[in-house]
Amino acid sequence: MTTLNATPGRISLLAQTAAQCETVQQIIDIAATAEALAVTAIGGAIQSALDGQLALNDEQIQFLKAARAAEQAHYEVLVGAGAKPLTLTFTVPDPRIVTDVGVLLTTAINLEEAFIAAYLAAAQEFAILGQPDLVKLALQIGGVEAEHRAHLRFYAITGGVISGVPNNVAFEKSLFTSVGAAAEALVQLGFIGGDGPEITYPGPGEIDYSGVTQLRP
Repeated sequence: MTTLNATPGRISLLAQTAAQCETVQQIIDIAATAEALAVTAIGGAIQSALDGQLALNDEQIQFLKAARAAEQAHYEVLVGAGAKPLTLTFTVPDPRIVTDVGVLLTTAINLEEAFIAAYLAAAQEFAILGQPDLVKLALQIGGVEAEHRAHLRFYAITGGVISGVPNNVAFEKSLFTSVGAAAEALVQLGFIGGDGPEITYPGPGEIDYSGVTQLRP
């Protein structure tokens, strides 16, 4: 597997130019990077659970396996459309993500909200650029990320990590005005170019597609 390395500076530059006009290539490159991060991070969490270092039950592990398969499908479709991820090497900002269930869940919820918001921005930009097929793809992927968010919130609520209901929003949060801004957020959170341990796509273990259908849009 060829590893691509992107500096935080390069992603910051994309975030700055996004204020002017992002290209389709820039958008799908960033999206593929985020999907590669998701596949890699989830793989690490699953392996940690299987090794007895992360106290997840069988249902939660099954959910993570299905979520990882979905993220991998997203990655493959984006790369098939010509995306070139900015990096395939990521950093873990807090080692407790793969040892503490509460930290894992809250971190994953925050990441899903960022991914959802990124695809909202992507859909809007694709519409402006006159790319209806990519608008559809962004909505298809964003919808699945929203499903992941609700499931993660359910596990966090039943585990006493947070309060409320899993499906707690009528409209998803629009956190970014560009996809480049979402990439910058991953840098700021320490998942790209951070000081934590490095992890490389696709992470440990095989992708398990059991129970997951509609693997192509």
